[in-house]
Amino acid sequence: MERFARIIGGLALVLAAACKDPETAAQQQRLRTTLEQMEKGRDALADGDHETAIAAFKAAASASPNDPSIYLALADAYKRAGNDAAAVLAVKQAEGLLPPDDPTVKRQQADLYRRMGQTGPAIGVMSALRDQNQLTDEEVLVLARMLARAGDLENAYKTLDRVLVRRPDDQQAKVVEAEILLIEGEELRAAKLMDRLLEENPNNTAARVLRARYFFNSGYPEMAEQDLSQLSGEAATQPDVVGLKARILNQLKRYDEAVKTLEPLIEKNPRDAELYAQLAETKLNLGLITESELLVDQALALKPRYARALYVRGRALEAKGELKQAAENYQYALKSDPSFGPALSRIWRIWQHRGEKGEAMSALERLLFMNEASLEERVALAEMYAESGMQLERGKRIIEEAIRREPNNPKYKQIRAALLKASASTKKSSPGIQIIRGGR
Repeated sequence: MERFARIIGGLALVLAAACKDPETAAQQQRLRTTLEQMEKGRDALADGDHETAIAAFKAAASASPNDPSIYLALADAYKRAGNDAAAVLAVKQAEGLLPPDDPTVKRQQADLYRRMGQTGPAIGVMSALRDQNQLTDEEVLVLARMLARAGDLENAYKTLDRVLVRRPDDQQAKVVEAEILLIEGEELRAAKLMDRLLEENPNNTAARVLRARYFFNSGYPEMAEQDLSQLSGEAATQPDVVGLKARILNQLKRYDEAVKTLEPLIEKNPRDAELYAQLAETKLNLGLITESELLVDQALALKPRYARALYVRGRALEAKGELKQAAENYQYALKSDPSFGPALSRIWRIWQHRGEKGEAMSALERLLFMNEASLEERVALAEMYAESGMQLERGKRIIEEAIRREPNNPKYKQIRAALLKASASTKKSSPGIQIIRGGR
């Protein structure tokens, strides 16, 4: 961290002065303690020893109580240990110490918020940095994607344009544009853009993974697998790629292949909770509930309150007929990570069954904005829009895309008719000129 580089520099100057007065000696000791404890904490985090890391960062904070970056490191350790409440408190302590002109620490704060699933605060911090021109182009793209997934498409496009206006052919920016188009419901335009990006650069990993996820969510797992098969080396072992590949193999019911994909990775990464949770889900698909639950326990030992592990535990309980406990675990998973798609895909059905239509619609919208809603889920959302009279234009875009794929599907036609009827009724009851902002 830059701030610790300054601390080290300050320590060197103090030592060089070789002053012997008690105040300077005490300052030297505090700096030594800070550096030693921070190094100890970082090493402990790297080893997965969260409790030692927390204790070390607390000691560093006691020695240098006015350094916000120490509290951010402490918050990170709390987050990894599964103590989100303590992590939030540590972030708040850092906030109270942050100088307004220190974008480096603000970036650390935003990054921590993102990893904690605190999307709103992360967007707030990054938007302020954007307005002060303090974000790198890469960070601008991260913010644009977050805004789109939060449903703020207009602001997402405006943020993205900060890069595209200067570099209209930037490939990573165009990948983000394709993702926003998918969220907006402009699937044809998004597909053409993804195809063009991969024609220009077949090694564009981000574009390839985005298109694979699009194929998977659209019900074409074979095409998704074909896209991922083009990746090699480090790109093929990235956690999001491995996770998507396992999901594809599970969707294709090739569970043994999924196991063979995951087990060697666990041997190489024995402290990776995500891999254990993925393998637990695969074992569950094989009907090995006991093995699955043991793997879930291992994942949670490494990363308490880990969303995917809690989700798999919920599925295991559901398989045993314990539906109330299953729903509780899906909710625990969403409390840990509000944007965890698989839990949302399970819980919206439970909410719909209970008659909690607002909650079900909200969960489906989150899946849509994250670009993780399946065709079935998009159609279900369009039907809810028709029934509620809400977001009719979005509903019409969704159902038109579904009809384009299946022109003779009677259910889709019924939903479109209901949406058109609701839209006509709304216009009749709203006199005067209505101005509706169109798509990009």
